[in-house]
Amino acid sequence: MNSKLKTEITVPKYTLPNDFQAIADQCMPFTQEEALGTYCSTWRINNWSDLENRVKGPVFETEGLKWSLLLFPNGNNQNDVVSTYLELSSSLEEDCQEDFHACAQFLICISNPDDPSCYITHAAQHRFSKLEADWGFTGFISHKELKEGINDKPGFLVNDTVVLTTIVRLIKDQTGVLWHNFINYDSKKTTGYVGLHNQGATCYMNSLFQSLYFTNYFRLAVYQIPTDNDEPCNSIALALQRLFFNLQFSNYAVSTTEVTRSFGWNTVDAFMQRDVQEFNRLLQDNLERKMKGTPAEDSIKRLFVGKMKSYIKCINVEYESSRSEDYYDIQLNVKNCKNLEESFRNYIEVETLEGENKYMAEGYGLQDAKKGVIFESFPPVLHLQLKRFEYDMMRDAMFKINDRHEFPPVIDLEPYLSDTANRSTSHRYALHGVLVHTGDSSGGHYFAFVRPTVEDKWFRFDDDRVTPALLREVLEDNYGGEMLNTHPKLRNVKRSTNAYMLVYIRESMREEILKEVTIDDIPDHLMERFKKEQIEIELINKQRSEQHLYTKAYIVGENHFYMNTGPDFVQVFEDDKDNSRTAAIRTVRKDMTLKMFIEEIAKELNTSSDCFRFWILLNRENQTVRLGIALEQTEENFTLEEIRQANHPEYPYLRLYLEAATIDPLTGLPFFHDTNADDILIFIKLFDQGSQTLRGIGKLYINVDHPIYSIEDVVNEMCGFERGTPLNIYEVPIEVDNETIELVDRNDTFDEHDVYSGDIFCVERQLTPEQIKILKNGYASINVADYLISLQRRVLITFVPRNNYADDFDLILRTDMQYSEIVYRLGKFINCNPLNLRLMTPDIYGNPRSTVHPIEDLTLWDIIQTMPNTGDSWRLFFDVLTMSLSEFEKKKLVKLNICYPKLNQVNYTELIVKKNAQLLDINAELQDKLEVTGQEIRFFTVENHKLKEDLSLNQIVPEDTLIYAELVPQEELKKGEEDFYISVYHYQRDLAKTHSVPFRFLVIKDEPFKDTKKRLQERTGLEDKEWNKVKFNIVSRFISNIKEDEYILSDHKFAKDEALGLDHYDTTQQQYSEKGLFIKE
Repeated sequence: MNSKLKTEITVPKYTLPNDFQAIADQCMPFTQEEALGTYCSTWRINNWSDLENRVKGPVFETEGLKWSLLLFPNGNNQNDVVSTYLELSSSLEEDCQEDFHACAQFLICISNPDDPSCYITHAAQHRFSKLEADWGFTGFISHKELKEGINDKPGFLVNDTVVLTTIVRLIKDQTGVLWHNFINYDSKKTTGYVGLHNQGATCYMNSLFQSLYFTNYFRLAVYQIPTDNDEPCNSIALALQRLFFNLQFSNYAVSTTEVTRSFGWNTVDAFMQRDVQEFNRLLQDNLERKMKGTPAEDSIKRLFVGKMKSYIKCINVEYESSRSEDYYDIQLNVKNCKNLEESFRNYIEVETLEGENKYMAEGYGLQDAKKGVIFESFPPVLHLQLKRFEYDMMRDAMFKINDRHEFPPVIDLEPYLSDTANRSTSHRYALHGVLVHTGDSSGGHYFAFVRPTVEDKWFRFDDDRVTPALLREVLEDNYGGEMLNTHPKLRNVKRSTNAYMLVYIRESMREEILKEVTIDDIPDHLMERFKKEQIEIELINKQRSEQHLYTKAYIVGENHFYMNTGPDFVQVFEDDKDNSRTAAIRTVRKDMTLKMFIEEIAKELNTSSDCFRFWILLNRENQTVRLGIALEQTEENFTLEEIRQANHPEYPYLRLYLEAATIDPLTGLPFFHDTNADDILIFIKLFDQGSQTLRGIGKLYINVDHPIYSIEDVVNEMCGFERGTPLNIYEVPIEVDNETIELVDRNDTFDEHDVYSGDIFCVERQLTPEQIKILKNGYASINVADYLISLQRRVLITFVPRNNYADDFDLILRTDMQYSEIVYRLGKFINCNPLNLRLMTPDIYGNPRSTVHPIEDLTLWDIIQTMPNTGDSWRLFFDVLTMSLSEFEKKKLVKLNICYPKLNQVNYTELIVKKNAQLLDINAELQDKLEVTGQEIRFFTVENHKLKEDLSLNQIVPEDTLIYAELVPQEELKKGEEDFYISVYHYQRDLAKTHSVPFRFLVIKDEPFKDTKKRLQERTGLEDKEWNKVKFNIVSRFISNIKEDEYILSDHKFAKDEALGLDHYDTTQQQYSEKGLFIKE
């Protein structure tokens, strides 16, 4: 019979209050912060049932701080529980400073009065202050648990007695912001520095900007770039100068919008997280070009550029091949390296080339050799990129390495220098900045720790917040790996917050590089510009602060009525748009009197105040605008705000119609017609059927008892028509729809139509049947009723040529238009046969999606229902076909990228072929088009810029597939028996960032790589300047770099998944969804 060995674990049985220190160690939250002392207070309550709903316990002191317990026996807004809170009474005293605070961990315990070893605890930690003087537990214990117990413990209320014990552990606040809630936090006041606003996903950029800003030598170099005549939106240098200036002198977090705008970025670009190393290099390259020929020339090289040598040295013969090159940063492995020193050793680790991997040394044949890199110099400021992100070929995805990787405050780099390097100065480097990423490969957040001066003071720059930091937070908290944990109740967790970029400064140059930048170091032209802008900002802020004293006055004259092409008096006012076609807009003080306002307008118009008067303009319920009442002399002493409140209180602005006086022909004096119940003012609009326009033409004073036909002679004269021209007259209703737009009976009186001052009549010439027929054939409105309905149903459509061979343009159409009328209007505008037009709706990304088929009764509204709304207008793509749409739909569209004469010269074209056409047919057509009859053309498809499939000439042309075509190189026609093909593709630093056109490439037996490179350059079409930057790698799951010109590519046994990778910057123009990181020149 087997027996099991039992191990008894003895758990200490603590009692309150005797063992409060041990209980605190066991139950309080784990923290690395320094404790100042642990204290205990016990409150025995002998009359529990007699307690009021809120009771304050006895005051106890810890290091001069007064504490007490707040008790709610029947809960704080909860009836079935007991609530308890620890209160820092000291913070409630009148003489307590505004920034007074105390950081503490605490336990509130309830124990059985007869058994002090029977207790339960609740633990918390808090920053106590004037604003948050108490903290605790609303649901401390339920009434049932209080009486009956919990977890095999008996009840805690015995004979109406309860014992509460409070254990407080004071924690030293070394940074001044421990457990801060950051409400009303002032970075400048606390640290002397300010942060940067995050535009959406620009935290990576903010952390780099702070690091560069506090590299004071770099900041001075940026200030030295001449920008006297630059515009901020188009000048990266000026935008960066202003950013640095604001970081130094602003009291609040600084915006980076101007900087990103100078990069040529829009809002979408700012919402995309980027690779910091790539961004930094692009920025430095741009600034280096701007610094040429200025006092700042070569500043970046002097500061950030070092030299390294790659070499292959034979072991048994005197032969070495080496190449020195500049570097701006160093990428170091994190994986399998415990610390920075190991990473450096790994970087310069020597590889032995032997056996099948021997090196072909010129003049010596295959030789055993040592291969590696060594540093020839380190720059004053060293940027180290820790390779936290790597690409997994098997998963085809990036992943983050969270392994622990330590980096020291000071590192000596001399062991990593070549034997011939200059060692006359020390190579000890001090840590200056740590850029941190928290999250995983799919996203996260970036922030930075920087030591701005030579003092040992660190700060955390987290977007718009700056806080003091401890060295532990800079180092240990960002090494990665498992969290340090000494608390028995917590299990170890691997941290996703760790350093990805380190900035070190040569110790002997720290004073020079970090020398304080004073206002005297900023060029005069920048100071003048920034001071002027500051005055403008202060003026704007002053206007905003006094905004409540002002209002807007919209002044409408007859010219505005004439310009309005809708049925209303004027367009409905937009609060935020100063539209001169709508009204003259003025900002006026609310307390200005009407008399003062009239005198001001008269002076501006250079006329007498007797020559015009104002009417109030009112909104009807449907938002149409009509005249209200004329303002009389009796109202001249009222303020403009009083007039607005009296006439139109629900509208925030004052709106007025300015009526010019009529001049008496006898006296030459100005006068105004009286308006009353019988004599009113009406306005006339003319609809011109020929031009399809509606416009105001004038106003009339009429008597409501007169018949409507009485105005015809005057109206004909207004219209410029002959006397007696037959007219149709409409009264414009409050709402325009098919039921209310009707002709008025010319024999009726105005009174019979309930006409009031401000009402509008529309007139039009009566048409003959032949004229009506012509208008209908051209899809035009035959009368104002039809026209006004069309105004309601009109919609702005942006027409986009599908292949961008012309500019976009807008047409105003009606939603009830049928397909035939749409293409008729489009064809007329672009002067082509409407039957040859093909319309396509867009997808959600704004690309052509599907053809609109002209089915019966299809209207524009039906088409719109299938389209995503992209903003102010709807977009339709169109093609002008070489045949009718009906004939075209019996064929097939082939999309081709023709790579001719080089692979980087891609010409997109489209061919229309029969449904069953083969690539053989395309081949013949392309040979004619390219004038290469008889030369073989290769067709292939591409996916993610990698070769997907070679296509044979006898297969049916695939639909909805972009096909690539290139001439088969002459070298392939001479292919030898031992020659073979490989795939070649382009990428930029990261294997996932593929670009350009991939291709099949012939590897020639025993060809030196220097000759292979010539053929590759010829094939790709890259210029020498760009080609010299290309790095060549054999790519599979791993990368094998080819550096030697004598390397024989045919000696490598290519596996099925291996390819040749060309690593260089992407200079192609990509679609927005694929657009890489860029900074415009």
